[in-house]
Amino acid sequence: MKKLISNPEAHYHPQKRPSGHEISKSFAKDNGGAIPSNLLQIPNTDSNGPYLSTCKALGLKGHPARFPSQLPEFFIRFLTEPNDVVLDIFAGSNMTGAVAEVEKRQWLAFELQKDYLATSVFRFVPNVLPLENKKQIYEQIMLDIGVDLTKVQTQGTSLSLWRDEIQ
Repeated sequence: MKKLISNPEAHYHPQKRPSGHEISKSFAKDNGGAIPSNLLQIPNTDSNGPYLSTCKALGLKGHPARFPSQLPEFFIRFLTEPNDVVLDIFAGSNMTGAVAEVEKRQWLAFELQKDYLATSVFRFVPNVLPLENKKQIYEQIMLDIGVDLTKVQTQGTSLSLWRDEIQ
């Protein structure tokens, strides 16, 4: 864009595009910024993070299609403001919910497979929480007993649990 603005005649020829959209010479105007590039170069190299290492340590299968936090972070920051609601209808390991939490967004996550939903809790508990406590939280979720993560202690074995009555 900077190259285009510096010398529009050399880098841009206004004409009708194949889509039928006609872009004029005003396209080369400096508006003080541009929409970020549509190419996101983000490596997917996290094979030892807290989520997957906890799954492995407990002998549980982590979600096979995990993606790096930078992907939902880009869209959450670009498209929402703090306190907005982020919806993920295919949550998987719930990386989107974890990033939304960090970015101070409300979030809703849906996942068809209960075991993926239950292991996604590892993204929200303190990494220093003993492995036995993490396993207990996972098991409680698998038994349809909710866990109030705001009251999870990082030491000891007490957990605050709540049960949703399923109609």
